[in-house]
Amino acid sequence: MSEKIKIMKSPNADTRTAKKDITKDELLSQTISHIFDVQRVGSMLADMLRNQVSEHDHTKIDHLDEFYQDFTTRFEGYEFKKLPWWQIHKTERHHLNDSVPDDVNLIDVLEMVIDCTVAGLARSGSVYDITIPQDVLVKAINNTKDLIIENTEVIG
Repeated sequence: MSEKIKIMKSPNADTRTAKKDITKDELLSQTISHIFDVQRVGSMLADMLRNQVSEHDHTKIDHLDEFYQDFTTRFEGYEFKKLPWWQIHKTERHHLNDSVPDDVNLIDVLEMVIDCTVAGLARSGSVYDITIPQDVLVKAINNTKDLIIENTEVIG
């Protein structure tokens, strides 16, 4: 991201940080400011998700020959996830049960949930339970928090 999102200080929008003699106008003003800040950061994350899913499964296209070779070889009794193309494909960020990037985030989690659900519906008509290890989810949450911190600046 080129420029950080500037978010306004809003200590008076929360009972835990508000001063004792806050006015209703101050409460309203800082609450509106907070809502606006959340909307802008949410939009940033939505843009990041849109950008990431626009590249979804690109290794299936970029390496179509290898994909097709391994895909057809699978029917000869080979374990698909041990074949060469899968080693390339699992580098895509959303394959969280096969390879977890150090900077895994909730965008990766969402892409995985979208992928598993859409694939299940389109291919078999049913969706398997989606499981992601708890430690991966905690890391994704913390990395997303850090991503937000790195892309914002508190002013005012």
